[in-house]
Amino acid sequence: MPTKSLQPELLPYPLPPWIHRFRTLSIYCEVDERVLAKRIMQPLELISNIVQITVMHFESTVPTRPYYDSAVIAQVRHGDETGGTWAHAFTSTDQVLSGTREIWGYNMKLAAMELHVDQHRIWGHTARLGRRVISIDMTPGGTPFDVPDMFPRLFVKALPETDRIEAVDRQVIMMVADTETTQLQWGEARIEIEPSEHDPLHLLAPKRILGASYAAGNQVLNPGRIVG
Repeated sequence: MPTKSLQPELLPYPLPPWIHRFRTLSIYCEVDERVLAKRIMQPLELISNIVQITVMHFESTVPTRPYYDSAVIAQVRHGDETGGTWAHAFTSTDQVLSGTREIWGYNMKLAAMELHVDQHRIWGHTARLGRRVISIDMTPGGTPFDVPDMFPRLFVKALPETDRIEAVDRQVIMMVADTETTQLQWGEARIEIEPSEHDPLHLLAPKRILGASYAAGNQVLNPGRIVG
């Protein structure tokens, strides 16, 4: 009988825990709830029209290659659990693209990202297929403000079957990250979203911007737990 256990040396990505130092620039804003709800995979339930739009850099030890992520993160509920799911998501390496999808259920696209920090300005962008789909800019010095709690992460892991258009074992996955934040700044926010037929984030153009934050620290991405 063939074994059901994985052969990690044959996988194109490492198994968790993933370990890294992170830098995250985020803008929090209100968007059209009807547009956002269409981007939330069932059976997750959207519970806020405030989203977190991010550009992130991970100086990782697992995976061994540093990488960027970028996302529009929405607050959702499943049963008694609440957390953040990624309504749009991008990453910079094939390792992360395949690993996050197959392990936790992230839906990511490959893109190019940058994140820059100096004393008076923090800025970053996400570019894909000739469009800057996210450009965010923060001027440090603002006061803290209330934002939805986007942890733990909640994802629907639903891979299509080979011979028919149905999902195999649609599972709701909760991933709890162990996070130590060593730096946190608040500030004024600016955002630009370039229209793209391939990545229509412009349909989520902010109705109101709450502000921006910049966080850095250490994080461990643990194996997920099936909660539905």
